[in-house]
Amino acid sequence: MKKILILMAGVMLMVACSPNREKELKNIAEHEQMLSTIDITSDDNAAMEMLALYRKFAADFPEDSLAPAFMNRAADLCINLGKNEDAVNLLDSIITLYPGYEDIAGCYFLKGYAYESAEKYDEAKEAYNYFVENYPDHYLAADTKLMINYIGMSPEEMFDAIMANATDQNLVQE
Repeated sequence: MKKILILMAGVMLMVACSPNREKELKNIAEHEQMLSTIDITSDDNAAMEMLALYRKFAADFPEDSLAPAFMNRAADLCINLGKNEDAVNLLDSIITLYPGYEDIAGCYFLKGYAYESAEKYDEAKEAYNYFVENYPDHYLAADTKLMINYIGMSPEEMFDAIMANATDQNLVQE
């Protein structure tokens, strides 16, 4: 009898300490609502808490269809916070762990953007090229293909390059 009581107490303790999906989702929704009303750069603590909630959900429920979506949101938030390396790591995790994720193409695009934001232009071009080659029908593919040539340029350099290209193709009237 004593063994049964100890076993039942252990099971109850495990259930009480186990992650609660609905509770975590409610907490995420509340924090997302709060973040939508503030400038995240002025309140890094709130953004860092949001990142922790996204990561916790993905760790607690890796088989849940929301896990890669929350990781993707975390990557986007990392980029906005200037944590581009963290964003790339999250995106690589999604690509590796969830190859069937509905927005896997967007992960490759966002990876290129994170590298570009970190001024890692070679890596950005590589990620963007992979995106364009493997997802040519994605709504961002055509624009991405055009912008690859201008990665790392200042606005003035970009304008000069566009004008030179237009002149070479006789698109500019003199």
